[in-house]
Amino acid sequence: MNTVAFVMAGEVEPFTAPDGAVITELAGRTTGLISHSVALIAHPAGMSTVEHHHTVADEVYYVVSGAGRVRVDDETRVVGRGDTIIIRPGQRHKLWADGREDLVLLVTCAPAYDVGEVVWDE
Repeated sequence: MNTVAFVMAGEVEPFTAPDGAVITELAGRTTGLISHSVALIAHPAGMSTVEHHHTVADEVYYVVSGAGRVRVDDETRVVGRGDTIIIRPGQRHKLWADGREDLVLLVTCAPAYDVGEVVWDE
């Protein structure tokens, strides 16, 4: 049975991760999806994430606004608005919000994000 779900602006409560990133899950396990998830993540200027990798999920970052750096395995790139970063399972990755404003990403995971399949490398 197919079910249509709508997530309307203002209905999703953002939460702050331990590294300071503000995460708004737009669709994923909280909305009943298991095949993929979509989140808007705002990384405050000056912060960095903890290096990690996913054992199962493909992850895609699309830079909505801001600037920073992303390291995937041993390659680091400066990224900004309009850039897309594709991260495969097993690839270690870390992000720095180096710019003057928040680095805002639209992030997808397939299958849907599950903290149980994330390995923290730092």
